[in-house]
Amino acid sequence: MVKLITTFRLKPGFDPEESYQLWIEKHAPNVKKRMHPELKEYIVGRVIHNPGDIFFGAAQLSFDTVEDSTRALDRLLTGPEDEFMKRITDFRRVVIEEREMM
Repeated sequence: MVKLITTFRLKPGFDPEESYQLWIEKHAPNVKKRMHPELKEYIVGRVIHNPGDIFFGAAQLSFDTVEDSTRALDRLLTGPEDEFMKRITDFRRVVIEEREMM
């Protein structure tokens, strides 16, 4: 299993609650549609306790292989930017190979 983890901030001037609803209701379905069939799991995580105002949220996307993650991410990033993507900044992306140990 391979996981793509992305963290990001909300740009100044955007309402966090409204942005979170936009993420859940519009952006998440768009991601699922554009990254299909490689995307196996999509978990969103809104930061609710944020000392220092560092992050707004994180997304975890699961794939079978690194190649699947690369193909799906390329499709997502080469398409049109949706309203949620226009609200966020400071992307940090990592790809992690996961192995169950217990």
